[in-house]
Amino acid sequence: MNRGLLVLMWLLGGAGCSVLPPAEPVSLYRLPPATLAGGDNEVLLNGLRLARPQATGVLNGNRLLVLTGQQSYQAYGGVRWAAPLPVLWQDWLLDALWQNGHQGGLSREEEGIAAEWELSGTLRAFEVDLGAGRQQAVIRFDAQLLRTSDRHLVASRRFEQREPVENLNADTVVMAMGRAADRLVLALSQWLLDSGRGEVK
Repeated sequence: MNRGLLVLMWLLGGAGCSVLPPAEPVSLYRLPPATLAGGDNEVLLNGLRLARPQATGVLNGNRLLVLTGQQSYQAYGGVRWAAPLPVLWQDWLLDALWQNGHQGGLSREEEGIAAEWELSGTLRAFEVDLGAGRQQAVIRFDAQLLRTSDRHLVASRRFEQREPVENLNADTVVMAMGRAADRLVLALSQWLLDSGRGEVK
């Protein structure tokens, strides 16, 4: 048996005795379910498709982010969102708007379902902001409502919500992000209805 084969067998046999440190356990979080009230459930904007939001840099990942007072990002160790942030936000918005009941025929862009309207946009912030002595959960979303038949931009608006964070424990931060998301989607839902009504008229 040649020497090379002996070395290979020795390496394979010792594969179970790794000197690498054990993998760090990771906690996966999702945003808390929306608490948006459904009201009378009258559908006022029908056929709405949600495009996956655009994002750049670290906002394309799934890390739980902190923006320091020096405007640099840090990330929690051993903590991740359950999906990349654009996907997490798209899925959460879809569920929240279903709960609201005033937008009907909801779908995701990737499902390829015909729709009269499309909500697209850019996720600009999804983090804890420690700037200027603050400690706040921040969500910033630049929204666009388009008419799909001709890709006409019906309306656009920036939405931002900030929620104080009692401490920087990951559980506390995630709950604060959920409260910020609740307030943001309330304003977003009303804007969608107002923009759609104005276009129909």
